[in-house]
Amino acid sequence: MTEERQPDSRHTEWTPTTRPGRDVVRRRLLDAAAEEFAERGFSAARLAEVARRAGFTKGAVYSNFESKQDLFAELFAARSLELAGRVLAEIAGMNPTDAAGKGGEAVASWMVREPGWSLLVLEFGVLAARDPQIAQAYLRERRQLRGRLVGLIGERAREWGVDDTFDVRTTAISLMALISGLVLEHSVDPEEVDQQTMGAAVTALFAGAVARAGLV
Repeated sequence: MTEERQPDSRHTEWTPTTRPGRDVVRRRLLDAAAEEFAERGFSAARLAEVARRAGFTKGAVYSNFESKQDLFAELFAARSLELAGRVLAEIAGMNPTDAAGKGGEAVASWMVREPGWSLLVLEFGVLAARDPQIAQAYLRERRQLRGRLVGLIGERAREWGVDDTFDVRTTAISLMALISGLVLEHSVDPEEVDQQTMGAAVTALFAGAVARAGLV
């Protein structure tokens, strides 16, 4: 049974007669975790604080997530997939050339708008390279995200009638790697690696994939 406590003032208060279901509890914990991780970073974030922000006890966190690593990995995958879905929805119905430009602009806009989250993903990746336990959660979610991204890009390829020539897997892998690199470069040198430059880089990746598929 999920234990409740007085929630953070920023969240809606639950009463004994409106005890939330498991899906709602998980959603509130993920929302609270997004705030905690963004403010403190992965290493310094505390599960007790996540629970407090969500309005539950720490036991609620452990009854829904195995560890801090698992909590962040699920949050990371959800946020990344949300971005991918939003970008691909924006280019729906566009011709390949316009879609490449619009897609680059949308990804770059997100990287500039949410720099804290972008750096947080990099922090988790670096920790995963050194910690087998973190690596397990990171790898699982990255592979899941990659698979979903392949599916989303594949939908656009079918829309353009080139699903047999468009290398969706390579495009998905390249996009994920490029975003990671751009986030790091932008955080260190935002004047040189600005939003326009990042957008151009992502557009070039999309444009190359489009060209290889014989669409231009």
